Amino acid sequence: MGKNRFKKREKTSLEDRRKNIKETRNKENVAVKKTSSTYSVDQLLDKAEEFLDNFDYDLAQKFCQRALEVDRENIRALELTGSVLLELGDQESAEQCFLRSVEISPEEGHAKYMYLGQLNKGADAIKYFSKGIELMIQAQQKEAEIVGASNISEDKPVAPIDISNAYCSIAEIYMTDCCFDDSAESKCKENIESAISSDPNNAEAYQLKASYLLSLDQKQEGKEMINKSLSLWLPKAKCKEEELPDTEFDPVQIVPLSFESRINTCRILIEVEEYQSAVDVAEGLLDENDEDPQVWYLIGWANYLQGEDYKNNARFYLNKAHKVYKKNNYDDPDLYKHIEELLQELPPGYDDDDDDDGGLLHEQDLDAIHSSDEEDMEH
Repeated sequence: MGKNRFKKREKTSLEDRRKNIKETRNKENVAVKKTSSTYSVDQLLDKAEEFLDNFDYDLAQKFCQRALEVDRENIRALELTGSVLLELGDQESAEQCFLRSVEISPEEGHAKYMYLGQLNKGADAIKYFSKGIELMIQAQQKEAEIVGASNISEDKPVAPIDISNAYCSIAEIYMTDCCFDDSAESKCKENIESAISSDPNNAEAYQLKASYLLSLDQKQEGKEMINKSLSLWLPKAKCKEEELPDTEFDPVQIVPLSFESRINTCRILIEVEEYQSAVDVAEGLLDENDEDPQVWYLIGWANYLQGEDYKNNARFYLNKAHKVYKKNNYDDPDLYKHIEELLQELPPGYDDDDDDDGGLLHEQDLDAIHSSDEEDMEH
């Protein structure tokens, strides 16, 4: 054999590695300074947004910081810095950026109020969301006037769903943090209706109304609302999934509700006894993340509640939930307790012991197994 052409990597001490890291950071800082010496504040912020879009939050922060060194009261710089700091997990510093932006320009720009609403609780959060809604409605009116005058606006338009979601955020606060306020019920209802009127196609608003109605023990009305919410996105998502190859189908781009919101969708559907719809939604969640025990549990729970014919299905999914829970050190004692209680109640049957590859065994697969067993018994 010929000689090995690859040189053995030289060992480096901890001190050398630290020195190399420091030199790399210094080079990055020099690059930022060189760039900032020739770029305007807006160009620096454009560069920061580019890094933010590419998930390079550290470099995005460096360009934001340089922009603030040039102009400490630049609204765009403050708000972009705040959003970058949120991505880096520094909520306290991010909030200070947004508050400073409010001090400098309280009547312009709704985004800072939306962020502050998310960073606060109770009455403070309601105050910020309400101000954000006020500014968004004003912006919408200005846009309509500009369009009516045949002028072209360079500002990013306010989407109806943005206003609708802000109303949803306020309604949720009245259902949680401020649920004991004297006017909580009426305020919650008022904001839900405003959310729906702002955007009649917002699935989140109808789902929230379903939760609200169920809290009032209005099960049939709640069922109608969750089905209305579902009709706005689930059929479209199914069609897209059938049309597109697996490599091109991205549920995050097609489905308007977040992962956690759809977990809640499943819970509501189970509560109103729409079990098959709950399973349909949950199986979509598994396509996105099959390492969340909640999803396996919800499919198992939906099957369990459908009676004797679904017990084998229930056991399979609950066993899977049990495995995934332990594998990922999930922290929800109530969930784990309920999974174990249900498994103890179910008779021994098919489980996922032979499904270590993490693949999903759908209900039709289980039904095929059951049919095969019945044929064997006949022979």
